[in-house]
Amino acid sequence: MSCTAVLQSVLESFFNESGDGDKTWSHDDATKLASQHPPGCYGITFLPYLSPGERTPDWPHAKGAILGLTTHNMALATSGRDVSASDGPTNPMAGLIYRAAMEGITYLLAEALETMKLACGEGFELKSLLVVGGGSQNKLWRQMLADVLNVELRFPLESESAALGAAFQASASVEASTQKGLTLRDFVLRQPIEMEDSVVTPTTDEVTRSVYQKGRRQYCDLANRLY
Repeated sequence: MSCTAVLQSVLESFFNESGDGDKTWSHDDATKLASQHPPGCYGITFLPYLSPGERTPDWPHAKGAILGLTTHNMALATSGRDVSASDGPTNPMAGLIYRAAMEGITYLLAEALETMKLACGEGFELKSLLVVGGGSQNKLWRQMLADVLNVELRFPLESESAALGAAFQASASVEASTQKGLTLRDFVLRQPIEMEDSVVTPTTDEVTRSVYQKGRRQYCDLANRLY
């Protein structure tokens, strides 16, 4: 799952389309429009399998889908826009679809994390999560992720954190050859990782939590029915 790739596809297909003149919409622009719509996206569910296929779960033939459209929520998509903005995208659903895609990605990550918990068994307790990648710079998505996962988020300053993790594993293997009893966990915990000052914590608003829980259940139900 590439979170940024899914949102880039939505940006290109729903924002930067013919009829929008010379304006090129950015992810920041799209996020501003998306933030005008509430959690749950009025019941719309976005299945983000645009590659096509998905690795977690192992659904190689899965394809993306936008489900739950009604005349009512399509009308809300239009009314939810900033009426003072005369330079909005041609597609009035653009902001809502962008947010729905963001929520779909988040539900997918939540289910992947749940699979990891089940595989690890008892004793796996998530206290905080380090979030990296292009999508981690989006403040709306940061809060959404914290709310859905119900966990504190921290953000490493190293932009190539995946490569840094691989380097840690390689270094631990070398060190283990000279230090008896050294584990990967012990080695990694000794390494300094510079972090942003900002820490994102889950919402305490029960209404928001309930909406996301309902949205996640709906996402899982629809995805499993289709694939």
